[in-house]
Amino acid sequence: MKSSTEQLFNLHGKNLYLKIDGYLYLKYISVYVGIIARAFTIVGKIINKGNKFLFIPIIRFLTSRYHGKIMLVQDARKIVKLDKDVAVPRDLAKSVIPYDMAHQIIFQNPDSIVAVECACRNARKHDCQPANKCMIIGEPFSSFMLEHNKGANPIKLTRDEALDLLALCKEKGYVTNAYCKDGAGDRMYAICNCCPECCVSISAHKLFGSLDIMESSLAHSGYGMSINAAKCKGHGECVSICPFGAITRNNEKSIPEVHPSLCMGCGNCAEACPEGAITMVRRDEKALPLDIHELVPASK
Repeated sequence: MKSSTEQLFNLHGKNLYLKIDGYLYLKYISVYVGIIARAFTIVGKIINKGNKFLFIPIIRFLTSRYHGKIMLVQDARKIVKLDKDVAVPRDLAKSVIPYDMAHQIIFQNPDSIVAVECACRNARKHDCQPANKCMIIGEPFSSFMLEHNKGANPIKLTRDEALDLLALCKEKGYVTNAYCKDGAGDRMYAICNCCPECCVSISAHKLFGSLDIMESSLAHSGYGMSINAAKCKGHGECVSICPFGAITRNNEKSIPEVHPSLCMGCGNCAEACPEGAITMVRRDEKALPLDIHELVPASK
């Protein structure tokens, strides 16, 4: 048995189901995500507000064990720059990732970063670029991908290469998400740069929202947008780049209108605004941001 496999299995103690699930997920991630994508496509054709109660138990179960945390790109950079092992206390971590399962924030050997092909992109046969936009962070996950999943085209990155990848993907309007899974030892194991057109998690979140289902595959970033009316010229880059449809034009106003119930705090609008009229501010009513320096001051 390879060392990365043994380390992965050790995360699960005696739980054979999670050992098998974690192994299959990481080894065949595109196939695994492809099955989930097809399942959501079928559910999307069947579910409606009248019968949604039939699906909520399984949605609640699935989203609790496999989900993402939306991040600002500057907070993702802080994780990529870590030079020591980091563990966020469990209670504090659950305030960041408010799910019953899979909410541990632990990074062992965080400088071990591997870029893999986006499983959602492959599952949906989309052509968004770059293909290798998902970053596996830390051990044993990065070594496992290098040793076991050649099909994901794993490429080991330096910190600078990882930072460049984050910047490139944000320019393209992708959403920065940190992912957690029970099969990954209930831990955060990846930072993905999700293309809104093919991301299964974003699609599921929008589907559930349209049906007034509270469960979501994505946790709010903890930030919200604030527009400086004096700076805003109304060009509308923020409207077109918002992946959640949370910003619209208002013909009666000179600045765009924000719909707080739809905004997930991804920061795409702030990055795209040519006037710098948008800033991201804390929203205390939402989950805590995944700012590793604030959560673990010693990580600075």
